Amino acid sequence: MVIDKLKEIIADAMGARLRIDADDISEGTEFIADLHADSVDIATIICEIEDEFNIEIEDEQLEGIETVGDVAERIEELI
Repeated sequence: MVIDKLKEIIADAMGARLRIDADDISEGTEFIADLHADSVDIATIICEIEDEFNIEIEDEQLEGIETVGDVAERIEELI
């Protein structure tokens, strides 16, 4: 399932700094407000997503994305 794998990717990327695991992340989790992700964090997560799902995400496809659920929907559109 896309959302479960996405939560694992985010937890791996952000977990050490924030002490979170995949179970702490929901579809409503916001990257900036809840995870305090900066541009480097987001770039790292996007690279991991692209590798894991064998997709390419263009910058304009990231517009309007705020939550983990938003990213999951975008991934599902691309796979």
